[in-house]
Amino acid sequence: MDTAKHCRAAESFVREFMHRFWSNDFAFFEKVLAADFVWIAAQEDQYRLDRDESVDLYRNICQSTPEVVLVDESYEAIASEGGVTVVTGWYYGINNPEMGSAFGSRQRLTVILRDLVGDQPFEIVHLHMSNPVTISRKGEYFPVGFSREAYRYVRMLASQYSDRESIEVREIGGATHVLRTFDVVYLEADRQYTMIHCLSKTLRARQGIGELSKKFPADRFFEVRRGSIANILHVISWDADSVRLTGGVEIPIPVRRSMKVREKIEQLRQLVISGGGSLPAELGAAR
Repeated sequence: MDTAKHCRAAESFVREFMHRFWSNDFAFFEKVLAADFVWIAAQEDQYRLDRDESVDLYRNICQSTPEVVLVDESYEAIASEGGVTVVTGWYYGINNPEMGSAFGSRQRLTVILRDLVGDQPFEIVHLHMSNPVTISRKGEYFPVGFSREAYRYVRMLASQYSDRESIEVREIGGATHVLRTFDVVYLEADRQYTMIHCLSKTLRARQGIGELSKKFPADRFFEVRRGSIANILHVISWDADSVRLTGGVEIPIPVRRSMKVREKIEQLRQLVISGGGSLPAELGAAR
């Protein structure tokens, strides 16, 4: 058995599981649990739940919690032996405040998988979820207090992250990554390669920026200057001299392109707003 390949498959399985978990996919949750499954959830009264108790708890979560999207996540298989694989990780999830409430949190998790044969490669034997940032109270499954600024930020993130379009990118080392449109903040030329600056990581792609940029949707990405292509969803503010992006990134605008770039930003923002009305009007209002 190729252990490295097996570990990557386990990591992908856990990633899919967590996305389905917070999309309230009850059928999938119940399907992948082993008969001897044990869940240690985030709240104090959820220390050791057997399979039946876990199914009941998740049913309650599905009924009481809107869909949560994961905007930053990482998973790593730390051990694999004798048909058992251990995957640890973390993620930051948020919901769309337009659904009536605003909440989000970063959670850690440990998942123990058992190998299967057939269409389903693994079953989950143990799931341990913890919340190191906020304290869960009884009756709240994913709570956090929000200031006005945090509410505005989460509203933008959740709304735009509902865009499910994905882009496959191959790194220099050979690994292939699947990115959502919102994952990518901007592209930057690096000689014959391209640096892809994402929310949680930076990738170095094998392709040049001209060829690679063709994979990215033209209604979201625009050229600020030669060798720099930005995602309109991450434009925080702009003026005649520069464009400022999520994470404090500032890209200078060449004088000769200033008017064209500003017109392009206005055009793409209108497309985003008219397409779903989800991008806050005040976001990026600075001129």
